[in-house]
Amino acid sequence: MRLTPLVSTLCAVVLASPSGLASAQAAKPHPASPTATPAASPTASKPASYIIHQITFQGSTPYTQAALESATGLKVGSTLTDAGLQAAAERLVNTGAFADVGASLDGPIKAINVIFKVQAVGPEHMLRVSFDNFVWFTHEELVAGIQSRVPLFNGSIPEGGTVQAAVEDALKQMLQAKGINAKVSSQLVAPGPGQPFRMAEYRIDEPSIRIRHFDVAGLPPKFELSTDKVVRKLMDSPYNDGLGNGLSDRILEDYRNAGYQEAKLIDLKSTLAVSTPTQVEVDVTATLQPGEVYRLSKLVWAGSPQMSAEAFAAAAKLHPGDIASQQALQESLEGLDAAYRRQGYMDVILDAVPKLDSAAHQVSYTVTVIPGPQYKLRRIDVHGLSLAQRKQFDAAWKLKAGDVYNAGYVKGFLANNTALPTLAGLSASFKANEDPEAALLDLDVSFFKDPGK
Repeated sequence: MRLTPLVSTLCAVVLASPSGLASAQAAKPHPASPTATPAASPTASKPASYIIHQITFQGSTPYTQAALESATGLKVGSTLTDAGLQAAAERLVNTGAFADVGASLDGPIKAINVIFKVQAVGPEHMLRVSFDNFVWFTHEELVAGIQSRVPLFNGSIPEGGTVQAAVEDALKQMLQAKGINAKVSSQLVAPGPGQPFRMAEYRIDEPSIRIRHFDVAGLPPKFELSTDKVVRKLMDSPYNDGLGNGLSDRILEDYRNAGYQEAKLIDLKSTLAVSTPTQVEVDVTATLQPGEVYRLSKLVWAGSPQMSAEAFAAAAKLHPGDIASQQALQESLEGLDAAYRRQGYMDVILDAVPKLDSAAHQVSYTVTVIPGPQYKLRRIDVHGLSLAQRKQFDAAWKLKAGDVYNAGYVKGFLANNTALPTLAGLSASFKANEDPEAALLDLDVSFFKDPGK
């Protein structure tokens, strides 16, 4: 999935009088690059600069006063011009952390109060952050180091704006401070099975970082063989302990599928064994705490037009009294996910929030859904067919431009394309390219000969 920046709007700064309250006018910037409408030019009676006495932020945000002040670039006691106020407001907009920003001035020239009216973007426009292989730092050191360089980083980042790149730059600076010349990259990762959130994934591409040895203590006897098998697969593989299928998740998967809801790895330590400009090898140690086996008390879905509560319960693979298997839970959610995608909700996020009863060793789940926008098909491009084959394809294909996109229809049609005589012996693949701002989707379908057919 391609995620695009959220568009913010900025209120233009319009100064009134040197000691009066400044007003703000709404201005809508170009969607690709939010910009402020230029401030009104000061008259001859207006001062060239002000002395900042106080900086006030009006509106609820998840950020501290210090972080917000730092993000504006303004400081109490410093001088401020009209252009400087405009630039400070633009810096806030450009972070992507705010849906609306307004700026005004109040008070005497030599003790001005700078007032920002801000509206933070909603949680649906924030991304969790994954650090895959920064083995020179603990997670706490990474967070602290980034926060000292990126004021609005608080463990999550806006999906658009400058913060994502600023975090990447901060990581490079932290590595350089340790004398490490590394290539750092980041990408946005869409939700998927077992990952009910969007995230920004940061990793080191060069040098190569691999696991040389992995030792896990505290294994229950009945899991020794299966865990040892996973550990052996991890050795000499790329190091990854991020949020997306990292080494901790790989180790704990068997335990969570067996109902060990509280299983975790503690005292995870990575020790550099080999370090060259092109290759880093790491020895990893950890202790496993399995906890107790939990059983399901209830799995609740309130129902929606896409799937009723009764239909969900009938299709569920996990039932009251069953061992609370992570795999069975994910399989139970697959039908609900597919029901939303059949109606064009391609950014749907499903989550099953657990509530543990540690005394009874039972867990209940309440399923929540954030559907996101409903996508329509903008265009379809088909590759690899002759004119005769394309004619038969077009006659049979029912999903047209302007229709609500149906992911199930696409998969089903292409899986059964051998029903069309001219397509017999061909296999097909497709790629859906989403435009979230327009809620439109472009579909590329490719046919090719499969040697196995």
